[in-house]
Amino acid sequence: MDKVAQLLKKQEEYEKVKQELDQMKKSKVVQKELAFLQDLENLLKKHGKTMNDLPKPSKGRAVKGAKAAPAQQTRKKRKLKTYINPHTGEKLQTRGGNHNVLKAWKAEHGSDEVESWVR
Repeated sequence: MDKVAQLLKKQEEYEKVKQELDQMKKSKVVQKELAFLQDLENLLKKHGKTMNDLPKPSKGRAVKGAKAAPAQQTRKKRKLKTYINPHTGEKLQTRGGNHNVLKAWKAEHGSDEVESWVR
């Protein structure tokens, strides 16, 4: 009896899938895509090519007319710091510590003192 129940269950599932398949085939979107694929295959056949002969799009290759995806920033910009040397009155704006003048000031006056000059 167990096998009969399994058979009936499978038949129900089959009928359900068959109905879904029929609905999909009637869908205008699916029909349009199938027509496009058929036209594409006919065009390829006309030129002696197959679907496998089509080039595969790669991530590094841009398609003409397509907009490139915006580059993702990995971190936000550093805050702009303004240093004013109280000894000379010289003003320096930088976003990082890799500035030659800033390095010279830190070597001469010490890092803690130069950091106190930030406005």
